[in-house]
Order: sequence, then structure tokens, then C-alpha cells
Amino acid sequence: MTERRDTQSAETTHSVWEVLPHAAVRYQTVCSPVKDNPEVPCTYGLACLTECQGAWVQTDCIEDVSPSRDNVLCLASQFNRLGLSPVHFRDAVLDSING
Repeated sequence: MTERRDTQSAETTHSVWEVLPHAAVRYQTVCSPVKDNPEVPCTYGLACLTECQGAWVQTDCIEDVSPSRDNVLCLASQFNRLGLSPVHFRDAVLDSING
């Protein structure tokens, strides 16, 4: 058997959030059209935006969280108020859906 060797150095294995731990973050709703169901014109999701050199850049997005705009707006507001770290974004959305 051959031994697998990791060729990446420790410097290149850090996530963006370890390198930029204090980057400004905000969450906002996104709307995605639903083509197969005329009764539900769109579903709502959340986008994670990070400030980078004076501009807001989308760093993650989860579409189709809920057909309820109000529920997703409430979730975005809660994430913004609490200052949710992008590291926990996906887990927090999943927890809110399953909770």
C-alpha cells in the first residue's frame, strides 16, 4: 500500500473565517421562483454577505428555506441581531428548519 501524503502546507488550509475573523457580516433574504407550482410563486432563502474592501460580497446562500417571506425575514433579522458567525450559518438555518 502507498501512504497518502497531504501536500498542502498548514498556511493554506485555513478557512476564510480564520483569516478574517472580524469581517463585518450581514444576512438578507433571497427569493427564488418556483416553476412547477403556480400556487407558490417563489420560495425564500438566506444569503450571507461579508464586507470586503467597502463592498458587500455574497459568501454563502441557502435557497428554498421556506415559502413564508415573514419567517425568513425574521430569521435574517435574528441572525443580524445576534451577530451570527458565517461558520455557523448553515447549521443555524438547519436548526431553525428542524426546530
